[in-house]
Amino acid sequence: MHHLELRLDFTAREFEIINLLAEGNSAKEIADELFVSVDTVKTHRKNILRKSEARNTTDLVVRCIRRGIIR
Repeated sequence: MHHLELRLDFTAREFEIINLLAEGNSAKEIADELFVSVDTVKTHRKNILRKSEARNTTDLVVRCIRRGIIR
């Protein structure tokens, strides 16, 4: 997947969640901060992993850093 395509494929909420995951927050912590359920966070995480083709959260963070999506 091309760098720009990956950036444009995430929603604003997914970008928020990516950044919160990269900071080491748990699903519960993210849910509390964004005023959503833990299940909603898990669904976003699943969609983010699918879109990024990452195997897990660590792989996601590495891919996003390499592509300049997060710092």
